[in-house]
Amino acid sequence: MIGMQTDCGSFATTEHFTGKTMSVDTFDPSQFNAQNKSIDAATLALALELAAAGAKENFAIELTAEQIATLARLMQHSGWQDAGTDLDDAAIVGLIRLFTLGEMRYPEWKAEAKSPVVGLMRVLKKRKTVPADLVSWIKANTSNRFLPHGDLMDLL
Repeated sequence: MIGMQTDCGSFATTEHFTGKTMSVDTFDPSQFNAQNKSIDAATLALALELAAAGAKENFAIELTAEQIATLARLMQHSGWQDAGTDLDDAAIVGLIRLFTLGEMRYPEWKAEAKSPVVGLMRVLKKRKTVPADLVSWIKANTSNRFLPHGDLMDLL
């Protein structure tokens, strides 16, 4: 069985070959549109809410499957640095901690060098307000070798 929606935004397929099933996840071509660089306000508000709640609980909060999926779609979004410019330092640090721990907890959040942490850290560096312990905290809480500075090849 093959299924396709013609709205130019979704494609899913399930085929049966010798009893095995293959499926392809949803494809949204707008995520690759260079003009679509801003983070959705509702999603940013959700991330800020979760970061604030996490800060109160030492980031020992449990996210719902819907929250995980919502943020997973934006883990490699290029607009996090722009979104961070309108936030205060405490909110950015909260998001950095949320995304650092979340990438370790939720496989759907794996973002490597495209992690929101990289863009948000760039905002703090530009402001010269990186907390003294933040870099060591990030390195102690992730196995992502690109955090917190990103891919060095991008800096060349």
